[in-house]
Amino acid sequence: MLIRLTCIGLIAIAATAQADPLSKAEYFEQHIRPVLIKHCYECHAENSAELGGSLLLDSADGWRTGGDSGPAIVPSNAAESLLISALEFESVEMPPSGRLPDEVIDHFRHWIDQGAFDPREGTGTHPASKGIDLDAGRDFWSFQNPQEASPPTVPGSDWAWSDIDRFIEARRLQAELPYPGDADPIVSLRRLTFDLTGLPPSPELIQQFSDNPSPEHWRRIVDRQLASFGFAEHWGRHWLDVARYADSNGADFNATFHDAWRYRQFVVDAMATDKPFDEFVRQQIAGDLMPSDSDADRIENLVATGFLMLGSKMLSERDKAKLKMDIVDDQIDTVGRAFLGMTLGCARCHDHKFDPIPTKDYYALAGIFSSTKVLDGESQRYVSTWVKRDLPTRSEHRAAVEQHAAAKKELTTKLTATKKQLASLRKAAPRNWGGTVVDDTEAKRTGHWKESLLTQPFYGAGYIHDDNKNKGETSVAFSTNLAAGRYEVRIAYTGSGSRAANVPIEIHTASGIQQATLNQSKPGSIAGLWESIGEYDFAADKPATVIMRNIGTQGYVIADAVQFLKPGEEAQQPADSKKQQQMIAAVSAEIKSLEAAIRDHDKAAPPPLPRAMAVVDEKQVEDACLCIRGEPHNKGPVVPRGFLQVVSSGSSIAIPEDQSGRLQLADWITDPDNPLTARVIVNRVWMHLIGQGLVRTVDNFGQLGDRPSHPELLDTLAIQFVREGWSIKTLVRKIVLSRVYRQSSNYHRVAFQADPDNRLLWRGHRKRLPAEALRDTMLVAAERLDRVPTVQPMQKFGVLVNNNTASSGAATLAESNRRSMYLQIIRGQLPPMLATFDFADPDILVGRRPATNVPSQALVMLNSDTVIDMSQQIAARIAETAEPLDAQIEAAYLRCLQRYPQSDERELAAEFIGGDPQRLAQFIQILMASTEYRFLD
Repeated sequence: MLIRLTCIGLIAIAATAQADPLSKAEYFEQHIRPVLIKHCYECHAENSAELGGSLLLDSADGWRTGGDSGPAIVPSNAAESLLISALEFESVEMPPSGRLPDEVIDHFRHWIDQGAFDPREGTGTHPASKGIDLDAGRDFWSFQNPQEASPPTVPGSDWAWSDIDRFIEARRLQAELPYPGDADPIVSLRRLTFDLTGLPPSPELIQQFSDNPSPEHWRRIVDRQLASFGFAEHWGRHWLDVARYADSNGADFNATFHDAWRYRQFVVDAMATDKPFDEFVRQQIAGDLMPSDSDADRIENLVATGFLMLGSKMLSERDKAKLKMDIVDDQIDTVGRAFLGMTLGCARCHDHKFDPIPTKDYYALAGIFSSTKVLDGESQRYVSTWVKRDLPTRSEHRAAVEQHAAAKKELTTKLTATKKQLASLRKAAPRNWGGTVVDDTEAKRTGHWKESLLTQPFYGAGYIHDDNKNKGETSVAFSTNLAAGRYEVRIAYTGSGSRAANVPIEIHTASGIQQATLNQSKPGSIAGLWESIGEYDFAADKPATVIMRNIGTQGYVIADAVQFLKPGEEAQQPADSKKQQQMIAAVSAEIKSLEAAIRDHDKAAPPPLPRAMAVVDEKQVEDACLCIRGEPHNKGPVVPRGFLQVVSSGSSIAIPEDQSGRLQLADWITDPDNPLTARVIVNRVWMHLIGQGLVRTVDNFGQLGDRPSHPELLDTLAIQFVREGWSIKTLVRKIVLSRVYRQSSNYHRVAFQADPDNRLLWRGHRKRLPAEALRDTMLVAAERLDRVPTVQPMQKFGVLVNNNTASSGAATLAESNRRSMYLQIIRGQLPPMLATFDFADPDILVGRRPATNVPSQALVMLNSDTVIDMSQQIAARIAETAEPLDAQIEAAYLRCLQRYPQSDERELAAEFIGGDPQRLAQFIQILMASTEYRFLD
């Protein structure tokens, strides 16, 4: 429904037409005003609590101004009036209870055609429709510029190790909460390595830190972890959750994203090099528009814009205007929540209900993204596909690809010409053997028949055979119309020892069906091609039919032609038949040779030119029209491209007429004075390390989001983050070197009663390991983890990963011991273990993953073939490296739980295992099924 004209349909004329015409004023007072008052004022009057469809019906100015769909009435033109279409149930259906009688609609149509006289006066505006007060909106905390605060001091306390600790300590003491204890050093170490790399600490590192848990040693470990490629992979995966990364489209047409992996690798490399976050943002929004100093820079900038391409799209949507607008909506929503923590998508259909974001701001951004090209042509009829941009490559590589393409084109052209030559030869093949001949090309085939011209001689341009398969399921019928009389029936075939000796033949004659058997193991007795199966009478009023079957046969059944000869008529082989068949055979051999050459040529092909899923500005950039109620075909006024007014101060950034505005948008988002960007990313980092954000709603910094628990700390960290070069690693290091990060997660009754949500951080948050870490830890424990990054994971897939039908089955996923972040992420078919343990839904932006605790998770750890196999591999590896049982138990704890077992645990484990290797594998599985394995204390 385009617009809710909630009460328009209730407007009706209560009385029938009078015999004597009424004046316009009388007509209105008698038939219009009472109905408006009774049925419409509740929702469509100036004093309505909520205005339906933005339409007022308590004054003439109200319906002239109209609602979201425009004026409700066109005076003197009922046919063009939205009011009539609503009453007729042609657009919106009003009243909802049922269509009004035709006579009532006719009277109302008459009123409009007579000019819609309406004496009522009014402003035509509703108090609620005055728009958003942007000045008042700027008073909200997240739209205020961050203010750096001096760390509080707590007299007589030496608890704090850093400024972060001082902010936390002051708030905690203000609430009279007790001091927390510190986590055990090994617990802290496990927390650190999983938080920074997604991988467990090695037994060697555990031993080293047990021997020396000093602050200096902790700092050295932190720096090594930050410098490791594991950090880049793990924190890159955090961002991929936000970017809704996947290797396929999902939705209605699960197309393969062959090049999405390049964006994934861009993200990992950005984390590895500690790319400044503002540059990271700018590249993803407008990398293709940024200057590049080298081919490597150009490739990186192009690939980064894959961020705008990765959303799931309804590619087979036939309404392409709607498809484009839906893609724009995904981009606006993703950019808004990822970088600004704002739910901008809520302003597509109307002004944001809670935040100071008018619909015009949404369409100011929509103009930017609708001027950005994402779709490019179709992969099949009605199914859109996306832009694939060539990346810079070596000139030698490009030349090799071009040479290969030229050579293949030459071969393909020659093959096409040769096939045309064969078709001409077959068409011209001599067929004048006398009598009436029906060729296999004219016969009706049932079942599978294979065409061939391998063995000569044959009639016409070739023959068919049953491939010695599907016995009893294959037949061929040769039919023709003959003059009544007696005919000799001959069958053409190429005989040899591999042919069937008992081919059953049915002859449909004038007197009924006759049976015959043909021995094809020997050449025909007539010219080595034909064999007579007897003389039969045929009628003129029904076809003469000969049917060959392969039921009960052993060997190949050949079907070439059937000949009908009148008695005394002698068949003769055409003089040029043999020569023609030789030419056909030669050309056919050439075709096979060319096809083989093309296959060999393809095998020797150089790697294809690299391409990326990357956007580009449209050739024609323009401002967007405001879409009434979000519908792309219901156009409103044009809105100049721009940004959020509530965050903009002073003169706005000018967008050149020939540019989409993405570059200017990227500059606006990463402007140090933007109050949202730095706060949002700092809060995300804090959430991943501490367990919950200073603002718990990490993707929503608006009215419906949480308020910051420590606003001064958030602002101070945001300002320092920008000042220190937008460095993620510097921010992470600052947090993990705080004492807050190393707090114990132990329960405290008094503190829990005062702060059950732990907003003031009186203890460390207990966190569930991400799904990838659960799987990767198994591979590490079994010494099977392959640390090589995966490139081109979707190379073997075609246009679709599957056909999106109930019968198509699931796509076959590659088995791999690579890190879980390199597994194929196919929308609608996530790797089972990752899906079970709350892997991010790639259809949407996920700033914080859910952490469920459901029975299926325990069942997977106890019954999954993968877990059982990993347990056995770990047990086998432990048995190879640790001989005494106590050493094996210690190794199992170190590999699975990253700690040493306590004495009672050693005794219980020894009693359970008893030296049995199979029991050791079962014990390891028990450890991996434990809560301790899945959680970080």
